[in-house]
Amino acid sequence: MIKKIALCNLNQCEKGYLIGLYIGDGNQYLDRWRHYKINFYFNYKKDKDIVNYTILLLKKIGLSPYKMFHKGCTIVRLNSKSFYIFLNKIQINFLIKENDDFLIGFISGLIDSDGYVRKGDIVLSSKHKNLLKTTQLFCKKIKVNSKLWKQKSTCKGKTFIIWRLRIGTRFKYKQQYSRKIFRIYGGGDCLP
Repeated sequence: MIKKIALCNLNQCEKGYLIGLYIGDGNQYLDRWRHYKINFYFNYKKDKDIVNYTILLLKKIGLSPYKMFHKGCTIVRLNSKSFYIFLNKIQINFLIKENDDFLIGFISGLIDSDGYVRKGDIVLSSKHKNLLKTTQLFCKKIKVNSKLWKQKSTCKGKTFIIWRLRIGTRFKYKQQYSRKIFRIYGGGDCLP
């Protein structure tokens, strides 16, 4: 019997946040014992607030996440066939149909997973151009400027292309849940 996940316990921004976080730094797999595993990866030192918030959201929908530690990384893991199936059904191109609160949450989750925030700078980085192009459409829908560009990077003698999306700092005035934005700009009326 599959245990239902209670997504109705999350508001639209929280749902979007969880999905954006998963798309940015999550994975899933079926192990050899047929357990449905979902992982979220975080920096061990910098992302304790994001880890705690992720656990709070997952518990809010009736799941039982736990933390693991590996090589400077905190992994939030859970076993759930229903959440595994839910995540497999997500098609990012169709998320544009969601309301603005959901899109703001999604962008917040991506910032907390694949982004960095400094005074005057909110930037997402990914090797997946289509993800950032779609996120740029989300920004346009919520009336926030953004700019996409590619950059060559070299690591261990190999050159590769990384895509970056600069999100206008006007985003910080939206009711969003990004912990990284909160760290730099403060505020927090919208933060649980």
